Amino acid sequence: MNESGRTHQRWPSDLVVEVFSGPVGGVRIGEGVLLDLSLTGCLLRVRGLLKVGSTYRISVIWQDATLDLPGRVARDAGRSGTDAEARHYGIAFNLTGGQERSLRGLLDHVRRNQKPEDGGFLRNYWG
Repeated sequence: MNESGRTHQRWPSDLVVEVFSGPVGGVRIGEGVLLDLSLTGCLLRVRGLLKVGSTYRISVIWQDATLDLPGRVARDAGRSGTDAEARHYGIAFNLTGGQERSLRGLLDHVRRNQKPEDGGFLRNYWG
């Protein structure tokens, strides 16, 4: 466990994703951006309202495939400073074994492509 009390480190990201209602299928809510990512969750910026406690599906296009990450909204972290119509949400993933293996590959990619100025810092937005 690290100093923020997290089991898994979060890595800064700028991955564009699509957000759908429900864990499988569901209605497309819109596009979003993963601001940071870990094996157990992410910070998501999306236009529109998500309901705390509800499950959504975050769809990431990566390596010519789609990685679906079902997760529950753990926290509404408020409005985005850069986009008045966007909000930040803390998402706790609920992954299958296959989804977790795929996410590990994506996390390796995110870590390898860190910019030096990012420094691999943690974003303590749930704290």
